[in-house]
Amino acid sequence: MNILVRDVLEIDVCLIAGRRPDLLLRTLGSFNKQLFQNFKIQRFIANIDPIFGDEADQKSCVDIINDLFPNAEISTPDKAGFTAAVRRNWSKIKAPLALHLEDDWVLQHAIGPADLAAFHRDDRLAQICFNHADKRWPIGEKGPYAYGRKRLTIFGMKTPLKSARMSIFTTSPGFLRGPFARRCAEIMDDRFDPEKQFYKSVNPALERYVADFRSLVLGDAPNYPILDIGRDWRGDRNINKQYDNWQSVWTEAP
Repeated sequence: MNILVRDVLEIDVCLIAGRRPDLLLRTLGSFNKQLFQNFKIQRFIANIDPIFGDEADQKSCVDIINDLFPNAEISTPDKAGFTAAVRRNWSKIKAPLALHLEDDWVLQHAIGPADLAAFHRDDRLAQICFNHADKRWPIGEKGPYAYGRKRLTIFGMKTPLKSARMSIFTTSPGFLRGPFARRCAEIMDDRFDPEKQFYKSVNPALERYVADFRSLVLGDAPNYPILDIGRDWRGDRNINKQYDNWQSVWTEAP
């Protein structure tokens, strides 16, 4: 999956969104200023789920996207489903690289082709993810890679023992190799949160596939490249994000 220098300027963009035009406008505004203009965007692929707003909000989101990308491919499914949205978008990727993006992040400084140089050097590198204050992946003596460990299970019981280090892949904003993302989309299970399927033992087939790849972290404290603006948005509306059976669920507090 080696990427030639001339190809790195060409990317697809995959956007996951709800009916939140106020957040989408801020997100796309920041990425247009700091990133989109530094690349050749082959295709803009968007999924707007019927969540958080009404049909008027959905139309506003479509208009915001079309203002920037008149030829955008926009899906507006009847039923909301985060994993289904990720799979739908990733399966359509054709460029060697794709930017995965959600509608509630602000890009805080410029990102360009030079930031993706690691893709040239390492064929095992499948993702370059943006570090942020909620993840705070450490960048130090072990290198700028996203690693984690999971508890070992013996006779059906989780133990204090943990496995060897494993690469962590995320659905927060970041760049993915196109073939890697497409294959992940084929293996993902709509019943579970996409990010959790990479390492929580709910999708062994996906874990086996990604085990041969690595994820590099871009950015470090205190100058994280992205800022989560969705938490405050949900907090202002008493909307809580929870996990039910390894699936993301948003509930509105009384």
